[in-house]
Amino acid sequence: MASTFTRTYSTLALVAAIAAAPLAAQAATQGGTMAGQDGGAQQHQRMMHHGHHGHDGWGSPMLRKLNLTQAQQDQIFKIRHDQAPAFYDQHKALKLAAKSLREVTTADTFDQAKAQQAANAVGAAESQLALLRAETQAQIRAVLTPEQRQKLAQRWEKHHKGAKESAKS
Repeated sequence: MASTFTRTYSTLALVAAIAAAPLAAQAATQGGTMAGQDGGAQQHQRMMHHGHHGHDGWGSPMLRKLNLTQAQQDQIFKIRHDQAPAFYDQHKALKLAAKSLREVTTADTFDQAKAQQAANAVGAAESQLALLRAETQAQIRAVLTPEQRQKLAQRWEKHHKGAKESAKS
């Protein structure tokens, strides 16, 4: 009998594959490869994969062992699924802004105004991603019981404490 995690992951993989199929077909008919297409099928699959594991910072491992009910799991899946296009768009905007900044910094002559504009675009895209994460976390947190919220907070603290200690070494 498949676990809920496995069923959820399989469903997500199926959704990603269905969404990626038109892009893969387009690449094949144009003689291109999916790997060579900026923002193509592989990018979508990565975004769906990250969305499943939690661009919100509360991936499945963080939520595991909270004894979520099936209804809670379904609600969290829907929250992440609904947010996936916004995360995809913001990651795309961040990638373009970073590319623009790289182009400005590697130009033969440095243009302060263009660099400032590109840096502002990077900051705005990162800020929007942070806001999306916060919104998603708040929506997910609202689905949890008070006991689950407390357990999640403890796991989050333990996770960040471990990350800080490993960064020191």
